[in-house]
Amino acid sequence: MKIARYELSGEQTNGKQERLGIVLLQDGHEMLLDLDRAAAARGGPLTTPSTVISLIEGQTRSMDATRELLQWVSGRMDPHWLDDPAKVCWLTPVPPKSMISAGRNFGRHKMESIKGNPASGSKLHSDFPTGFIKLGRTLVPHKSHVKRPSDVLLLDYEVEIVVVMGKTIDADSNADPASAIFGYTVFNDLSAREWQIKEMNNNMLMLGKNFPGFGPLGPYILTADEVDDPKSLVLWLKVNGELRQHSDCRDLIFGFEEMVAFWSRFGLVPGDLISTGTPEGVALHHKPDPMDWYLKPGDIVQAGVDGIGVLETTIV
Repeated sequence: MKIARYELSGEQTNGKQERLGIVLLQDGHEMLLDLDRAAAARGGPLTTPSTVISLIEGQTRSMDATRELLQWVSGRMDPHWLDDPAKVCWLTPVPPKSMISAGRNFGRHKMESIKGNPASGSKLHSDFPTGFIKLGRTLVPHKSHVKRPSDVLLLDYEVEIVVVMGKTIDADSNADPASAIFGYTVFNDLSAREWQIKEMNNNMLMLGKNFPGFGPLGPYILTADEVDDPKSLVLWLKVNGELRQHSDCRDLIFGFEEMVAFWSRFGLVPGDLISTGTPEGVALHHKPDPMDWYLKPGDIVQAGVDGIGVLETTIV
């Protein structure tokens, strides 16, 4: 099941009204089935969730109710229940909250980092996951326009996959980490490299990853039951149509379950987010001169994960 969180134009008065949509194919095109409208048309007790968080927190009960409604819809498709993805106002797949972001977690990216700075090689982790916090206020949805800060010239891209948590899990839980994963979405970890390098020289990392808008996320969540082997997920990134990054998750150093198990020490709850880190191909390590690879106003960045979707961001 592929899930979207969005709003409709004209509903932006007195606060935004979140829509929960399920992606359906109609004549070869993706459309968004508004669960609220379909459930209202069916009538009877409203057992289907109306928000992404209620769907996640409801676990098996909510998923079963949603599947039941989809089965009812399949023989009665009404265009009034459908929204065109090209015409909606996107929201982040879950309400914005701080994200745990992995660092140097793809093998070939780790190696390009060492080649770019040989002196740092001995400092790179190898025995447990490491990372940083992406603040919730930096997260922005599909089709966002992100401003390059006036004091940033080395604006870099990083395509990643994000785990969306579906259950509460902590260090004392007996739960299988895989069972706590609700689904996966797409992330672009925008990075101000000049600030990041200065901060890392001070053994920290915060500002370089957390300027406003530096966390494009979406457009869809693909539920975990649709992913037979997460290691087979393929991620890629293009800038103005030019391929910059391409990998699959077999190159991950710490896999999805390992990251969930490790970061459960924080105490994870439904809707929490964990990103994988990025594969090789970032501008920072492009040789001989990375300057032409850094993002500039007017650039259109597409970050994709095959089977999930394409996250588009415009730099202004």
